[in-house]
Amino acid sequence: MPRIAKNQIKFTKQEIEKLPPPSKGSVVYHDTVVKGLVLIVYTNSKTFHIYKFVGGKPIKPKLGSFPDMTVEQARKEAQQMLGTIASGAPVVSKRVSKAAGLDLGELVEHYIDDYAQHHCTTWEEMRKNLQRCFDLWLSTPAASITRADVQQHMNVLGKRGHHTANRAYDDLRAVFSWSAKYGYHSGDNPCTGITKFKTRSRERFIRPDEFEKFLEGLKTEKNIPFRDYVYLSLFTGARQGNVLAMRWDQIDFELGLWHIPITKNKESQTVPLTDLAMQILEDRHEHRKSDEWVFPSDGASGHVVEPKNAWAKFLERTKLEDLRMHDLRRTLGSYMAMNNQSLQIIGKVLGHKSPTATQIYSRLAFDPLKHAMEAAQASMANSAEILPTGLFKKKRKPGLKRVK
Repeated sequence: MPRIAKNQIKFTKQEIEKLPPPSKGSVVYHDTVVKGLVLIVYTNSKTFHIYKFVGGKPIKPKLGSFPDMTVEQARKEAQQMLGTIASGAPVVSKRVSKAAGLDLGELVEHYIDDYAQHHCTTWEEMRKNLQRCFDLWLSTPAASITRADVQQHMNVLGKRGHHTANRAYDDLRAVFSWSAKYGYHSGDNPCTGITKFKTRSRERFIRPDEFEKFLEGLKTEKNIPFRDYVYLSLFTGARQGNVLAMRWDQIDFELGLWHIPITKNKESQTVPLTDLAMQILEDRHEHRKSDEWVFPSDGASGHVVEPKNAWAKFLERTKLEDLRMHDLRRTLGSYMAMNNQSLQIIGKVLGHKSPTATQIYSRLAFDPLKHAMEAAQASMANSAEILPTGLFKKKRKPGLKRVK
């Protein structure tokens, strides 16, 4: 059965004028006349876009703003652009005049539509992050935002979390840098000279003493798609977005391989599937509800996007604390390190582009160090006569608790 998009209406001037603005974020409406034509309603604007999957990922080039662009004009432009997409030619948003007084929200839209969605695999998440963190600024003229404003806002965002603040700043800086390069913003970049928060790489993973509780919770999980998503995240070590967007045509059941066409680092990756991962996939394939997606959904993307509520309920039920979905990926890497796998192999499995990203696992590869230290201490034992009497005769009793 074909998937039906939510919020389908026949676009008319009267219908669009009646659509209420959301309190925050945006709402997407699909035209019933021209498939692929959508209207995105923001808090202060309504814009026509194309929504189309190309190469397994969605693109959303902008056509124009309502009411400056009429429904008839939008449909005509949409049909032309859809034809361009079908021919394989690259498409970009319809450009508007680069007026000096663009609001921050307009700069964000130009950056997302004309650059990020064509070059960044996380552009949708980036847009949401910018709208969430700078919602009060979206209607503010970009030229009026100062360096002091950005620094003060960074301090406010830092109360939500230092990683959150730094990431929001990086996204905002990218918007202003790109906008200045292409003439959408003529003033100084207010993001220069800003002091970011010092952060440490997160090291949380499921510890051995937590695994029984974790697996028992999965065994009794009633939300089967969520349960299988957690298992596959743990067994493959793949990024959350790639697992959720997994397609059946990416799985080679004969060879036990999963080919990811593009990852966060903009490269393809082939993941070997273990017997445990294959059991999950074979069972899901046998009872599949979609011939396209492993985790189908009736949302706009066609697949589950982020099971936050299911994860929160799972943590509440299992009483596991400070555990995030991304920690499932880190758990596989951590246990590989504890089993003395090289950082090169760990990085290859996790799809790290830079060796630096894999360095956090070096802290767990202690066995070779321990063996080397014990060998050295055994050599010291040969000179026991010059060390305190009986030092090498005492053996540490197993099970003793570490002194804190």
